[in-house]
Amino acid sequence: MKIITKIEINYFRSTYSVDLKDVSDLNIFIGANDSGKSNILKSLNLFFNNKTEHEQVFSFLDDLTRKREQEARSAKGRATIWIKVYFNNFLNWKSLPNEFVIKKTWNRYSDQPEIAYPKDVSTIILAKFLNKLSFHYVPAVRGRDIFAHFLSLLHDALLDDEKAGLVNSTEELIKVINENTEEMSDRILNGVGIESNIQPPTDLKILFNALDFSTGYSGHSIPLQKRGDGIQSRHIPFILDFVAKHSKKHHIWAYEEPETSLEMGPAFELAGQFDSEFCIENQVFLTTHSPAFYDLSGTHVSKWFVHQELVNGEQETKAELVSSQDLLDSKLGVAALVAARAKEAYQQIKDLSATVDRLDMEVKAGNIPHVIVEGPTDKMIMEEAFNRLYPEREKICEFIHAGGATNIPPYLKSAKVLSKEVSHPIIGLLDRDSEGRKQMKEFKDNKCVGDTDFVVISHSRHLYAGILPLPAVLQDIEADLKAREGDHLNLPIPIEFMFSADLINRALEEGTIELDDRIVKANDPELPTTINLTEIYASNLPGNYLYLSRKVKKDTKMKFAKWVLQQEDEEFECFRPIFEQIEIVLSID
Repeated sequence: MKIITKIEINYFRSTYSVDLKDVSDLNIFIGANDSGKSNILKSLNLFFNNKTEHEQVFSFLDDLTRKREQEARSAKGRATIWIKVYFNNFLNWKSLPNEFVIKKTWNRYSDQPEIAYPKDVSTIILAKFLNKLSFHYVPAVRGRDIFAHFLSLLHDALLDDEKAGLVNSTEELIKVINENTEEMSDRILNGVGIESNIQPPTDLKILFNALDFSTGYSGHSIPLQKRGDGIQSRHIPFILDFVAKHSKKHHIWAYEEPETSLEMGPAFELAGQFDSEFCIENQVFLTTHSPAFYDLSGTHVSKWFVHQELVNGEQETKAELVSSQDLLDSKLGVAALVAARAKEAYQQIKDLSATVDRLDMEVKAGNIPHVIVEGPTDKMIMEEAFNRLYPEREKICEFIHAGGATNIPPYLKSAKVLSKEVSHPIIGLLDRDSEGRKQMKEFKDNKCVGDTDFVVISHSRHLYAGILPLPAVLQDIEADLKAREGDHLNLPIPIEFMFSADLINRALEEGTIELDDRIVKANDPELPTTINLTEIYASNLPGNYLYLSRKVKKDTKMKFAKWVLQQEDEEFECFRPIFEQIEIVLSID
């Protein structure tokens, strides 16, 4: 919500003169410590609440810019602090212009500011407009008094909302509070992942001074005050947003470092909530040091780079609107780079967490061993192979896919550390290619299961991992290559190459599978060279096996999998050693 369109701050602390144009729904101030970001928010708190900080009385002499104080003393003039705020007539009142400005000026002789209203506009109407606004300053250091303050706002909002219908009886009061904060509790559950309900004290005389959240933790109810700072901080914006939705006023937030005490994941989640939720019905100004907030963008977002600049021998706070990539590169190059990489890492963690949760659900759904393969086509092929090879047998395991090789080791590691409430074996099965071998290195120190290609991750947790056994016909080819090139060389065998050479060549002829040459660049900055490994190694391969020097195009995997399911039973014989090894692993469990 855009309530304010422009701000001018003069002679307040480090802000000798700052002009903030193009103010948006969500306004983000980025810069180093002590650059003056917080002073911009505190100046707004001064304008709206005549306080610089929470419950701190304004002191002109303390808050006047030292440079302006010296100038006034030299010129024997009168020093002032003044702030102009340009308002958007977002209420569409006919008695107000589309935009108007109000200026407040403070001096040493009065605790209250002089107010300059626009000409030709009724001061009564302007006062009514300002009374429709509520400004909230959230400091970076948030103690219990801050929570008590915002919970008192919650009390006022519930009383202001006729739908709340608060009554004096204890039983009815508790019932109404919980009913009317259900929406907020649901949003906290969705946004923070913790179940929270209002916990009223027994002494109703001090109800909203002592009000607290009862939060769920390991099956117990824990007061929010007893939880960590990060969990407490996550509640504040939800309280403020709830207040905005249930009060008759329109709200402006000045929020210092909302990411305080949060890890990377929760910080990105919170940034997303500010971007898509909190700035819808509130106008938000915030300071940040978090890449999660650096990354926010859109027509409803404005970002400023705040820094100290030497002007006539004095350091002053300056704020530059980050409106182009050039400015971002020159002023925030490192921060922007960190933001991009942090977002990518966060997304990877988020995707991995979702995969782990999905695998947990699938593993718990059945009471037989589970084999986790890399992708959906691996699952299709392995299931079909077992049915073709052992048509009369009950299945020995359930196949599920991890959505990629890189997801298998993290899941198995988490299953080793965390109780998954699963009593049957879980086996990770990776392709015998470079990525599969890379992932198996996570378990290079683990004990092998007999003569198989599998290792034990945890006997007590029934966890194992392995790679596809090399078909006998390919063992001789690999041995010959090792003799020529060295023991470091390994044939890259994805699941598609487990089939016979005749079948794979037929699939190539029919176009049901496509391959790419293996191309690498030599790591030499002075002699950059592109090397075709396929051409180099193809000369060492039997003519019917030239495909072994190439790699499968990912977008043809599903087409091949569906095609191979239609082939004869004998085409799946190469998979028999896999199931024999899986049975060996299961037999020791």
